[in-house]
Formats: sequence, structure tokens, C-alpha cells
Amino acid sequence: MPLNHDRPSIHDHVAGHLDPSGRGLLPGGDVLPDAQIDHRRGGGLVPWSDGTALTHHPAEVATALPALVAAAIADGRHEALYSALCDRDVLAELDQVLSGVRALGLPDGVRALGRKLATEAEHRAPVKFGIALLGLGADAADVDVLLRLGRHEEFTVFAAAAVRATQADPEPALLALASGVEGWGRIGVVERFDDTTGPVLREWLLRGGFRNTVLDGYLAHRAATVGGLVPALSAADVDDELLDAATDIICALIEGGPAEDIDDYDEAPVAVSLLVGHLIRRAHSLRHFVATARISEFLSGPGWDLRYARGWDLARHDTLVRRCRDLMAEPRWRELTLRDLDAAGDRAFHDAAYAAAVLDIDRFPASLRRVRTDASPADWAGLFAQATEERLPAILDIASTVLPLSDLGTGPGDIAGVGARWNDHAVLDVVVTGLREFPGRGVEFVLTSLRCPVVRNRVMAVRTLTGWGPETWQPDVQTALRTAVAQEPDPTVRESMAQLLTH
Repeated sequence: MPLNHDRPSIHDHVAGHLDPSGRGLLPGGDVLPDAQIDHRRGGGLVPWSDGTALTHHPAEVATALPALVAAAIADGRHEALYSALCDRDVLAELDQVLSGVRALGLPDGVRALGRKLATEAEHRAPVKFGIALLGLGADAADVDVLLRLGRHEEFTVFAAAAVRATQADPEPALLALASGVEGWGRIGVVERFDDTTGPVLREWLLRGGFRNTVLDGYLAHRAATVGGLVPALSAADVDDELLDAATDIICALIEGGPAEDIDDYDEAPVAVSLLVGHLIRRAHSLRHFVATARISEFLSGPGWDLRYARGWDLARHDTLVRRCRDLMAEPRWRELTLRDLDAAGDRAFHDAAYAAAVLDIDRFPASLRRVRTDASPADWAGLFAQATEERLPAILDIASTVLPLSDLGTGPGDIAGVGARWNDHAVLDVVVTGLREFPGRGVEFVLTSLRCPVVRNRVMAVRTLTGWGPETWQPDVQTALRTAVAQEPDPTVRESMAQLLTH
């Protein structure tokens, strides 16, 4: 097996970064050893791949892989197999490959090879393939390897598939995998929960396992259905953990998104009614107020003629709206809102900001205070949603303080700019987009965006300049735009810039 002894195996890297809390990895653990710096893309991290394997069509490599597996088992030489596996696209043909490997009839050799790849490989594709081979016959000793690798979200779904395929009782390991990650790995595992899922996993899912760092809406419907939201809320009383989880599930379903939402949930009328009943008796946090307000808004919104046909009863609807509004009218919510407008946590602040809008409390001073320190793009979007001509100078003054414009406008590139390290570029996007409503204001932000290495920044700059119209441009805008056209590497963006100059 070709190993680069200057770096550890991926398994050892992950094992060395396990967070003692049992969830996630320590700082630095997310960046795998097979990442390398691509200076052509502005210093972004990209996965290693072997150029020799990339010359083959994935389907052709997939057809040849079982023979390479057999050869590796027979003579202990792994170079050809390893090289072929470093074509990341070959994983798209994984089911076909595993069928061919299974037909070899070499279970002990396949398991040993799978464990060797999973624990010793230095590149992610061979590790994934090793995990998949363990899925053909992992024993109890291999589960610890799968759990360790599964703590990195790159491998969680692969590890879960191997556990599910080989263990007589896979649920303890599936719970460890799903609870050990918080992003796409958790989503990938939980999306495979169904009616056959056992009570322990169902309870975990219902009471918080649906929460993730991507979007709770991805798993909210599964939590409500597989987790059994209606039976749980049918109890005469519920504990705080269940009440908070039910609140978040219903809010996520109402907010909607890329997965099933409230209109896909057949038991929504009963679940919402039960939740409102518990909130009337038990609501004590601002999150409960937000849920009540979202339910009230949902019940009062458009589309009710269609929803009646899906089980929403008109009499129940009117009663629910009245009960929600009565709860929202209680004076205690204003005090909680004013308190949490200075909360450090994202959830608490965003709930307070939403409550302030519902209660007609001016949240602008609190939003200004928040963006002075390490604010997210969402915080800046919330601030610009409150922008007026009178407020704009204060907003731009803070933006000029927290955004290092000279470090952002370093010249055009083809960087996607995704991830935490590009947070300043994402904030700049929000600022430039917000300035579209204020022609001629904040020109320095727009021109910086026009020179950014992140493609999205330059696109937003063009859109804002288009919205302003050439008649509002200062002389330096046209000069900067001509320079940008001459330097722009993306043909589509370059064309949109050139069109601006012709108007």
C-alpha cells in the first residue's frame, strides 16, 4: 500500500482528534491529512487524488475493482487497487463493486483488506472503500474502528451503513454515530430511520436528535413521524426536554425548507393543537413565545382552503388562533425579549429579535451592538432588514470597522468561498446586497466586492451596481468596472460586467 510516512493515516488523525465529550472532533480534526493547499484557488484546501486513476471512466474502474481486490488479497500488494480507489468518482459505482467483491467468496480476506484500508489509508476514498468492505462482514472488533472514523462527517454515513449491514443489533452503534456528529453526518444517518427503528433511537430522535448544524428542517418531519410526536404530546403532561423539542420540531416544519414540511405532515393538525395546549399551561421561555407566534402566523396565513381538505378543522383553527393570541398578549414576554436582545447565544438572540418584531419593540440598537463582535452573515442580514436612510451611516461605520476591506479585495479568482474561513466575504455579500436599496451609498464596499477572489462577491457587486443604475455612479465606479472586466476570469461574470458598461 502506498503510504506517505510524512503524514498519519486518516484513521489515526481522526482518533487523535476525538473530542472527549463524545461529540465531534477537536480543533484541526476536520481537515484530513489528504488535503493540500491549492494556491491557484486562493489557498483553499482540496482533497488529494491520484492523477493516474483519473484517466479512467468511473464505470470502467468499477468493473475492474473486484479483480484488483482479489489480487490484493492473494498477493498482499495493494498499489493497483489503492491507485484506482483514489479516483473519487468510483464511489458512485460502489453497489456494483461490492456485488462483484461479494461474488469472490473470500469473506475473511475481504474483511482483513477492509480493515487495513480503513485504518492505514492516507486518502479518504480508500478509507471509504475499506469501510464498505467491512460492511460485507465486520465483526464486533471492527465496530470500534467504524465508530472512530464515523466521528468525522466525511465517513459517518459509510460507517452507519456498515454497522447496519453486519450487526445483529446495530442500534447502539447507530446511536453513537448519530449523536457523535452534528452536521451532514447526522442528517445522513437519521434520514435512514424508519418504522422499523427501535424505541431508543426513536426517543433520542424525538427529544433532540433532529437538531443539527445545517438546518433542523432536514430532520424535523422524521422526528415528528418516526419519533412519534403526537403520541408523546398526547400525555397529560410533558417534561421540559420534550416540550422544547416539540416546539423546535413544529417551528422547523412551519419554516419549511429543502425537506418535508408542515404540509407533508399528516398529523400536523393534532400535533399543533396538542402543543398549543401544553404551551398554554407550561410556556416559560422566549422560545415558547416564538413557537406560539409562528403557529399563530401560520394559522392566519394564506392557503387555508387547501389545508382544510388535509384535515385542518375550521372550528379548531379559530380556537387555536385565539388561544395563541391570548398567550402572546401576556406582559411577561416583553421583559424576556428585552433581556435576551443582549444574549450572547445565537438562538437566544434570534428568538428575541423575532419576538421584538412581533411585539413592536425596536431591536435596532441591540442588532448594532451584536454586529460589533464576531457577527454572522445572518446577524448582518437581520441588521440590514432594519436599515433606513437615517440608520445606514451607523451600519456602514461598524461595517468599515469589522471588515478588513484591504484584505478582501485582493483580486479576482474562482474561489467558492464556502466555510467559516470565508465569513468576512459572506458578511461583505450581505452588506453589498443591502446597499442595493441605497444608490450611491457605501461605494467602497461595492468596489471591494468587485475585486474579491470569491466569485459570489463579484456577482453581488454587479447586481448592486445594476440596481443603482449608471446615473448614480461616481467616476471611480466606471474606472473600477473597466479594470474588473479586463481581469475577470469567469466568462459569465465578465459578460455581465461588460453589459453594465454599455448602458
